[in-house]
Amino acid sequence: MHTTRLPHENADTVSLICALLVRFPEIASVRSMPNDGSVRFTFVVSQKLDRVAKASIIGSIKDHVESFLHLGDDSARTVALECETDKAMTFVHVTRDLETFSKDELIMLVNVFADRFNDTLVRNPAAEEPFEEDPMVQEELIDCAIDSMRDPRQSKSLVGFREEKRVLVYFLKSQKKAKASGRS
Repeated sequence: MHTTRLPHENADTVSLICALLVRFPEIASVRSMPNDGSVRFTFVVSQKLDRVAKASIIGSIKDHVESFLHLGDDSARTVALECETDKAMTFVHVTRDLETFSKDELIMLVNVFADRFNDTLVRNPAAEEPFEEDPMVQEELIDCAIDSMRDPRQSKSLVGFREEKRVLVYFLKSQKKAKASGRS
């Protein structure tokens, strides 16, 4: 029986994406896309936003990101936002280039969503295994997760999401929307 072993850096990336999702329960999913050097974060609001509310959150997030980057004399290559709704939920996708994206920007994004949507922002339940409690270690893990997605040796896209109290990470094959085996 022949099994394919993933390169070490991919295993590290999986662990770091898991740490990122555990640290920020407000994030529904993370999708790393190394081919175009971007990352997409999805936040879920437990209400169907109308067209005006969707335009408002998109404008607000763009303004926050641009202002945040302007403070550091930087500008984003990619800031794309999209809202999808179903009967009772709204999914807000924030896509950013990894070149200018940072841990501090991620913290700002999470705080904007938490402040804006309060109790209607879907937060994943706490993991059964406690996350590293030392704030310095938490900060370092988040920096490492972002750096691992930037790593030029990463060739496969991946998506990580929470399902109940577990974090699942899937590597995506280079074919469109095909899934490879998952790891958790």
